[in-house]
Amino acid sequence: MTGINKNSSRYLLNPVHYLGGITFLFFLVQILTGVFLVMNFIPYITEAYQSLYYIMNQLPYGFIIRTLHRYSAFGMLILCILHMIRMFVTGRYLKPRDVGWVSGIILLFFTIVIIITGFISSYDVFAQAILNNMAEVFNVGRRDFQMLLSVVYGFHLLFPILVFVFLITHFSRIARPKIFPSMPLTFIILGILVVVSGLFPISSLVENPDIPSQGFSIISILLNLGIVSALLLLLAFLPYFSRKKRIYAYVDENRCTGCMYCAEVCPKKAIEEKHITKNKQLITVATVLNHKCQGCGICVGACRSSVIQLEDHKDEILLEEVRKAWIEQTL
Repeated sequence: MTGINKNSSRYLLNPVHYLGGITFLFFLVQILTGVFLVMNFIPYITEAYQSLYYIMNQLPYGFIIRTLHRYSAFGMLILCILHMIRMFVTGRYLKPRDVGWVSGIILLFFTIVIIITGFISSYDVFAQAILNNMAEVFNVGRRDFQMLLSVVYGFHLLFPILVFVFLITHFSRIARPKIFPSMPLTFIILGILVVVSGLFPISSLVENPDIPSQGFSIISILLNLGIVSALLLLLAFLPYFSRKKRIYAYVDENRCTGCMYCAEVCPKKAIEEKHITKNKQLITVATVLNHKCQGCGICVGACRSSVIQLEDHKDEILLEEVRKAWIEQTL
């Protein structure tokens, strides 16, 4: 028991086991700081820069809020990529985890779009240069220049809503999702984010800036976004191209006592009751639903009668994996 408690403490502070939860935490920071910015930002070309100048230079703690908003966006992108790398390396993108993988790819794309539209709709000097380039490329006159800003700003507000919709799908597939990191780790991450934002804030703005004649080309931005989208599309189909053999748990029905304790501890709800006839008597045994089973092995370690096994797994290796999985599920 002492060993489990020590391991539990280690898992509580290990960010690798909460990459998805930390990503969601950064997303919530974006939402909260974004609401504050929306209340003070005016998305009209005649007043947008002045409202941004007010936020950065005059509004109390406005520069820290905007810095938190930007840093949390970059943090969300980085953590989302790290989370997907971990899922890929550990083989957690194959069926039946394919829904989580595909929805995660979509969420990564939404994150990229949120960052790009947020950067452009901020209406600072470089954003204005990009909007000027957009107006030139799409042959938009100065009368419709406001339309460009409104469209980009509208997308920046729309995609976080879509993120929430797909997060429901992303989380609902898991019986006990770790939506947030552990409480100690949450305070540590938020503390680091606030300290970094205070020490390295976004540069303040000048009241009458000179708009650069050239900024980031909208053509290059759209081209890079298209390349990234194509790459993400290929990654989304990755679970359906892989030929890696799935591992299932199986029950020895002849020795199963029907206690169903395995069904209680299964994190994926992949074990159900099954009624069979044995010695002319109707008895209850456990059965594994292969389309839900993810081969974690928790049921193997929990079975009191040792009637559940995983395919092609040695006992000593399996017990170590079960111990780690059990610690993660009980945190």
